[in-house]
Amino acid sequence: MRIILPKKVSSIISVLNQAGFSAHAVGGCVRDLIMGKEPHDWDITTSARPEQVKALFEVTLDTGLKHGTVTVNHEGQWCEITTWRTDLGYINHRHPEQVRFTDSLEADLARRDFTINAMAFHPDEGIIDPFGGMDDIRSRLIRSVGDPMKRFGEDALRMLRAIRFSAQLGFEIESRTYQAIRMLHADIAYISFERIRSELDKIMASAHPERLGLIWDTRLSDHIFPGIPALPEPFLRTCHEPFAPGTPVYFLGSLFYWAFARDRTEQAARILWRLKYDNRTISDTRNLLLAAELMKAPTPRNIRLACRLYGKKIAEMAAKISAQHGDTANRENCGLDPLLMADPQPLAITGADLIRSGIGEGREIGAILSLLNLCLCENPRLNTRETLLLLSGAFHKKLLENNLLG
Repeated sequence: MRIILPKKVSSIISVLNQAGFSAHAVGGCVRDLIMGKEPHDWDITTSARPEQVKALFEVTLDTGLKHGTVTVNHEGQWCEITTWRTDLGYINHRHPEQVRFTDSLEADLARRDFTINAMAFHPDEGIIDPFGGMDDIRSRLIRSVGDPMKRFGEDALRMLRAIRFSAQLGFEIESRTYQAIRMLHADIAYISFERIRSELDKIMASAHPERLGLIWDTRLSDHIFPGIPALPEPFLRTCHEPFAPGTPVYFLGSLFYWAFARDRTEQAARILWRLKYDNRTISDTRNLLLAAELMKAPTPRNIRLACRLYGKKIAEMAAKISAQHGDTANRENCGLDPLLMADPQPLAITGADLIRSGIGEGREIGAILSLLNLCLCENPRLNTRETLLLLSGAFHKKLLENNLLG
């Protein structure tokens, strides 16, 4: 197998070699090169100590000196360089309590999570693979380095990373590794929800999002998605993100629409807030669920209303989700009329216009604007400033008369 490093990465290795130090590309970048993929990040492992690395390169960042890591920029190439080390004990099932620098490349590779990430490469030496990573790539397996109970006991996030690599690469999780996840699943509670969310997003955006089901199979879901039943694999396979790449809204909306029969928006918001999702993702997922309720009966009025209230993209996602859920009528109508799905013209007035005109304040404004949107779904020709102001005054009066604003 012929592997060629980018010239700038090879140059970094050469600088270290010429100074008398051993240095190799390591980890995920080596795995990706073997699999014919282009690495996103470059990592180098070296016998040089951090202070020696810093002395060799002009541009350096102290990104992890405690763990022996220095980030360097050489000829425009950013690269993380980490000294060979062993980890001595872990705290909180996540971080090494102490690291000890070592003179052994194999000892450094032995501390890594999975065999496919425990390989090193040097242009003159070729691939260094003491734990069978090449064989596992050929067999398409995710296997822990050494005892999986020990590896996951050290860092519980590795359990979720195993599922993420399975989803990204399409590999199976080796039997002992899988059983160790099932046995230690409760330890995922030691991991911050921010880190859990990051792994979930990568799984949902992967080539095999159906592997998210492994979270339920291994019982990691007990902590991550409590109360949500296991999702059927055929359903998971349909949950790619075709409308908004880089965001998990479509997948999350599908998950919550399937999982909850009642109070979907409230339950979804509670879980997403717990997982530390940003307000935009929570709001978009909530709107998607509300739009999907409208799309249960995809009448022209409901389609126009979904587009007007939530936007065309959300309405398209909602129609697909509602159809996937098994509504026969919707499945027959999910090829929505392009004229009905056209981006609606925005309201000719805003909340600020209502305030300036003395029509309502606070919560009243939102209620009035919602009523105006309903009117325009019935008759888009009403969308003029003068007409909407007249309607707003009438709505405000009616809301006050009927004490509908609390």
